[in-house]
Amino acid sequence: MVAFQQEFDWDFLKVHARASYHVEPFGFAYEPSKAAEKGHVLTHTPVVHPEDWLKLRPAPLSAPAFQEQLDALARMRSQLPDDVPIIMTVFTPLDIADKMLDRNAAQLAEHIKTAPEAVGHALSVFSETLKPFVSKLVEFGVDGIFFSTKWANAAKLTPAEYRRLCLAHDLNMMSPAASLPFNILHACENEVFLDTFRDYPTSVLHWDDNGAHNPSLRAGRVSTGLCVSGGVDARTLAEEGPDAVDAKAVRAIVDTGGTGMILSPGCSLRVAATSSENLKALRAAPEKAARLLSQSGTA
Repeated sequence: MVAFQQEFDWDFLKVHARASYHVEPFGFAYEPSKAAEKGHVLTHTPVVHPEDWLKLRPAPLSAPAFQEQLDALARMRSQLPDDVPIIMTVFTPLDIADKMLDRNAAQLAEHIKTAPEAVGHALSVFSETLKPFVSKLVEFGVDGIFFSTKWANAAKLTPAEYRRLCLAHDLNMMSPAASLPFNILHACENEVFLDTFRDYPTSVLHWDDNGAHNPSLRAGRVSTGLCVSGGVDARTLAEEGPDAVDAKAVRAIVDTGGTGMILSPGCSLRVAATSSENLKALRAAPEKAARLLSQSGTA
């Protein structure tokens, strides 16, 4: 992560923690991948049937997976300049539930439908487990939390459904970080409902503005009044060339007038398939866009 930040001189470091650290303390086990283009292989999860959610209990902060993340953060902080903010990734309780089923969204949707109380119990457990972890992150000195969910969109839950099931648990987990200056809320996938998060303690909304039926960055900024983040989708970064990356990045900045937005990938990078040349094009785009805005008299 440090080398990635240093090579491209990003303005901040968003920690791309392994996506299973938050479920390992509950018994989720897997065989790690040894290749960037391949995923892990699930070997055990404690949740198979809806009633299994009721067996979950809060895990301690001393769990190795949590401590590993804190140790990694300390190593990163020691190697970065003080003026490079660090944003730590923490998933919502419902995303943690999703990961417990190894991202079997259909199975989780069925459990929500048939056993909402059991799923609600699990969300409470996850919230109570991760809340002390978030407190530790604040104590450590992170500048913000990257709070990520895949469930507030037309394919999964409406804003009302999401808030009824998740709001209290989300806010409880986030509460220790509510005053941090650089919290980022990531709404994943397509047809996202940004209004779901209208009263969350976040400074930035992040989503794939190039995703199907997703709002543009400009529209999201107008509708929410928050800083917005995105601009170039993972497919373009992985499959097209620097010119395509440059075109999308510059357009995103110019469309928002160059204020109230952070240029970034719309979602996670496909690391194994994304070239350094494309990342360099992404990094160079703000300066090019600034020149265009200056010439047009809008900046």
